[in-house]
Amino acid sequence: MRPLSHVLALAAALGVCLCAVSASARPGDGITILSFVFSPNVDVACTWDSNVYKDKTNAIPDTFLEPELGMRFSSSADTNRFSLVGNVFYSERSYSKEKNRDFNTFGDSLSLTYGQGKRSSLEIVQSYRHVDDNDRHASDIETSDLAAEMIEDSNTLDLERDIHQFGGEVMRRFTDKLELGLSYRYSGVFYDNVTHDRLDPKQLFVPYGLDLEGHIFQFDGALQLTDKTDATITYRHGHQYQEFTEGSSVIDTLRIGLQAQGAEKLIYHAGVGYERYQRPGQTSEEATEVLSFNFAADWFMTEKLTFRCGGYNGTQFSSFYLENGVEYVTFWAGLGYRWKPNITFSVRGIYRNDDYLDPVMYNSVLVDRDDDRIEGHARIDYIAPGGFLRLFVEGTYDEVLSNLDFVEYVDERIILGGQLRY
Repeated sequence: MRPLSHVLALAAALGVCLCAVSASARPGDGITILSFVFSPNVDVACTWDSNVYKDKTNAIPDTFLEPELGMRFSSSADTNRFSLVGNVFYSERSYSKEKNRDFNTFGDSLSLTYGQGKRSSLEIVQSYRHVDDNDRHASDIETSDLAAEMIEDSNTLDLERDIHQFGGEVMRRFTDKLELGLSYRYSGVFYDNVTHDRLDPKQLFVPYGLDLEGHIFQFDGALQLTDKTDATITYRHGHQYQEFTEGSSVIDTLRIGLQAQGAEKLIYHAGVGYERYQRPGQTSEEATEVLSFNFAADWFMTEKLTFRCGGYNGTQFSSFYLENGVEYVTFWAGLGYRWKPNITFSVRGIYRNDDYLDPVMYNSVLVDRDDDRIEGHARIDYIAPGGFLRLFVEGTYDEVLSNLDFVEYVDERIILGGQLRY
């Protein structure tokens, strides 16, 4: 791992180079080169963690420092006829006592759109993240519909892994009321299988993660019913692969729904339908069939208060049991309140259930594994005038309930942090 001094030196060098390119730029405005804006940033967070090893019976607390270097960039669609948004980041986590838990994380995200607002449009997204426990940068790509409902990352266990995502979508408005789209998505989660060394002091029973990857092809249609409502239809066909398992699982999903069209205070989409999931070696009669749904809504209650919620379900291969699968359900909800122009409050809750399709072996007995995960987040942000400095205080709560003891834990964190952005 690189020492903190190397990270700070790299940040200083990056800042000097960019400032030399555009000496007239002000902190918070970014560096403008042609039609692109580059915003280098340095984040520093100090975290108290109540349960470093996520152990149910013997929680060990510790604190860690986590500096991060990043670069966000964007372009103007008015100038280039396309919009490009992305970032790259690198961070180091250093614990006060449990040094074996020190870790580096890095990655990038990219979103490109062309022809937005016209009859035809193209969108391409890509992201990569190397993480261990919490995937802090997942939200960098989640604003795109192409990032949803693929291989679900399982961070119930503390495993070092690489997460890859890629997708592309072409949309065409054939009439004033009819729009059709075709898309492709790839997602993969690959485990390093070296995380056990970082958990040795606790001697926890942690299985190796099984690499997962999948491809999905999707058709979408939207028909305008009223000035504010569209009827939608979605068909998905995909293949999922699990490490050491021959063949692929086949997934087919059909949903119909509604979505907002030109609404001001409420933006939503919701769909319900049928999903069929057939693993290798299964007959048609043995395939898993579930009621499929997805929804998301943004309600701008007032100029200062916003409510967001969503949820979806699906089926996929297990990350931990060979040839087994998981039926998952996820819901989330949150409130954001801008008290003053430079002070914001936010709270967010997440619930996820993983129900394993086949019984698993535990203590020489076959059991039906079922996991519930509950997350809570509360945060206060202060943004300095000009936007070059952000300070925040955040509290998190993370609990996993399961009928397997080694999976369960409660973890609480208090985070103090700040971000400097040019």
